[in-house]
Amino acid sequence: MLMNVKIDVIEDFKYYLISKGLSTRTIKEYVLDILKFNKFIENQNLDLNSLLKLPEDNILKIIQKYISILKLEKEQSNRGINRKLSAIKKFFLFAFKSKLTNSNISNLIEMLKTPKSLPKAINITDLKQFISNVDLITDGNKKLSTFKKNFLKIRNKLIINFLFFTGVRISELVNIKINEIDFENNTIKVLGKGNKERIVIFSKELKNLINEYLDIRKDFVDKNNNYLFISLRKKKITSRMIQILFKKLSKLVLKSFSITPHVLRHTFATVMLNNGADIVTIKELLGHSSLSTTQIYTKVSIEHLKENYKLDNV
Repeated sequence: MLMNVKIDVIEDFKYYLISKGLSTRTIKEYVLDILKFNKFIENQNLDLNSLLKLPEDNILKIIQKYISILKLEKEQSNRGINRKLSAIKKFFLFAFKSKLTNSNISNLIEMLKTPKSLPKAINITDLKQFISNVDLITDGNKKLSTFKKNFLKIRNKLIINFLFFTGVRISELVNIKINEIDFENNTIKVLGKGNKERIVIFSKELKNLINEYLDIRKDFVDKNNNYLFISLRKKKITSRMIQILFKKLSKLVLKSFSITPHVLRHTFATVMLNNGADIVTIKELLGHSSLSTTQIYTKVSIEHLKENYKLDNV
């Protein structure tokens, strides 16, 4: 009976996360984190429901013990533990709002300290090299027809350029629909975190690449599929497919380091700032809910200035 109650609580938690507009990936990770936490408390002869009825101090002690166990696990960084703590904090907030507990301890759960690292960005020379060698992914595949190879080359080139020139998240990219592209005003409506819509701008260069891709796309997929980026199976491309593309191309071209979709997002913001864009504009283009999130790029820009400050011998 307790097992059924536990599953119901986690299922309710899942629907709570959905109602808050979290991404499918985040919801999946949070649910898995709570399932893992539940396994731990079961070893303490508890379940989620009985845990919620304990005094605040007792709950916090159990969470602290859980953190200690996580620290003993191999390759478990403070950042990784914090993600699990975020899920636990969210669960207790859900429990309080759902009146499953009388107190809200989510604000009492302290996150671990993590080293502050600046977002990674790449220089334009490496980016151009990365894009110019996109053909390497398909050229060696003898199973593909010439048409499919050409389709993939044009699509992959557009994906990389799209991520850099717009700064969109990979989760936003895969969900872009053709009817959301305004070719007259060079804008695209994207659905960001928390189901918040925003408008991103694209350049004339990117517009030409989109048109080139749409020209070959129409001969490859039926009109009922409105998603911009599609796979060889004629279905919407997934985030995982794009991550694999970047990983393969990085190994083939750069070897010493990897470019990821998120690195291109950071590069977009850094280049915008270095070219004189104000921080509020960058915030809106990136879809950040808080200006403090965007302000980290000012530190990246300062590092860029330091690297290029060459007056020592003047």
